Amino acid sequence: MPIDDTKLNSEFRGLKSRMKFRTFTAMSMPTAWFAGLRMDILDHESCVTSLPGGWRTQNPFKTMYWAVQGMGAELATGAAPFAMSRSMPEKLRMFVVGTEAKFTKRAKGRITFTCNDVAAARQAIEESMETGEAVERDFVSIGRDPSGEVVSEWVFKWNFLVMGRT
Repeated sequence: MPIDDTKLNSEFRGLKSRMKFRTFTAMSMPTAWFAGLRMDILDHESCVTSLPGGWRTQNPFKTMYWAVQGMGAELATGAAPFAMSRSMPEKLRMFVVGTEAKFTKRAKGRITFTCNDVAAARQAIEESMETGEAVERDFVSIGRDPSGEVVSEWVFKWNFLVMGRT
């Protein structure tokens, strides 16, 4: 059975709701909750997350710690597939099997991470649904500072396997 678009839209709305997202992160990802990770945009085309600058996310050099950036970048690539997993009767196993990062500028202020690979994630999940095999895909997340300059570029290799009805 395919991904239910009505349920998917509901999942997207839930993850975009500040209160629901804060509750979700507090319960499931307390480090993300503490750091102030936000879901800014989530739809059928893109996902945008952001993190504040400041003492909760900084390294000793007064810039955003690379691992905090990775947390925001990973969520930008993984939130849509997570919502899709909750929008289908089958169980979806998904996890990161590789990552690459390139840092191009000091990360100061609120950093936003944008992933425009939502449609590709859906295609990968539907391919796994059809074949019963694991599917791996690379998704890109670009981190930008408040002026719009790129501070980091991330590639996360996700592995998806649809495992049948739950």
